[in-house]
Amino acid sequence: MDYYEQFRRAAIKQGVPEDEAERFAGLLRFTVCANRRHDGHVLPYPQGLPPGQTADVVVGRTGGLPRLPVGMPWPTTDPGVPLPFVASFDCAALPRVDGLPLPLDGSLLVFLHHEDAYDTDRRSEEQQFARLVHVPAGTETVVATLADYPRNHFTTEREFIGPEHDLFATVHADLPAWLADEDDEDAEELTSFQEQLARDLPHRRELRALVDQLWPNGNFAAFQFGGYSWNTGELSRDGMYDVPELTIAEENVSARQKSGATVIDPDQEDFLVEEEQQRVQREWIPLVQLDPGSPVYFARFLIRVEDLTAGRFDRAVSWTEFTE
Repeated sequence: MDYYEQFRRAAIKQGVPEDEAERFAGLLRFTVCANRRHDGHVLPYPQGLPPGQTADVVVGRTGGLPRLPVGMPWPTTDPGVPLPFVASFDCAALPRVDGLPLPLDGSLLVFLHHEDAYDTDRRSEEQQFARLVHVPAGTETVVATLADYPRNHFTTEREFIGPEHDLFATVHADLPAWLADEDDEDAEELTSFQEQLARDLPHRRELRALVDQLWPNGNFAAFQFGGYSWNTGELSRDGMYDVPELTIAEENVSARQKSGATVIDPDQEDFLVEEEQQRVQREWIPLVQLDPGSPVYFARFLIRVEDLTAGRFDRAVSWTEFTE
């Protein structure tokens, strides 16, 4: 289903100029959110699913033991400590949305030790504590078992293998934080870059209301594929939340400045960084963001769109954050 076209048609029907509807749609991202049933109820947004698919379809499972390709060992850290298994997803059962080129089949397995991932000093070190494994359809698999790894605090005093729960998916719409929160009393003032975007969207409040009408916001998702990066509420720069794409943008701008490729007027630095962040957000996508079962952490795997399209999951980057 073309959710973007559904939005454009509804916006134009409400009298919004076609070019403005197109600009707003360019900021809109559709996400696949996966949760357990709550109180016996299926997630309440059947309009967010493709035709013929219902929220009764199991798209994944948390906990338990993973099915790994025959001969593949349980993923471990560099010292050889097994990584906690978080969840597996049936790629063929996940809803399809534009801009999110998930595999058409097979299963996607998530392994993560969120505490050790966060505690590392460098991003490169974090990667040993997180792993994505895509198992193509037709691969001979077996239920994995833990080998005799050394006993330590990690394997004995925390719940290493969680209880199994089925996951069900719905499609939601995601907007940049500044646009989604613009009318909130506690919202930050718009940056000059955001003001420039807002000037070209005079009907943005009506369009936000239309998005909420077509794809009502649900509860916090245990897993979210695609969309925008979650933030902790901490600002890195005025009006700009501290998210991985902003960090990447700052590093890119700094590298160009040091190489002499760019000369930056200090008064224009924030604008140029935010402009670069928009480019980074087109290049990278939060493949999956998740609540690892701790109230003070959330985690994500970022990946370049071209790598996701090509199925290069080994190039996904773990980015765990502490929320307090």
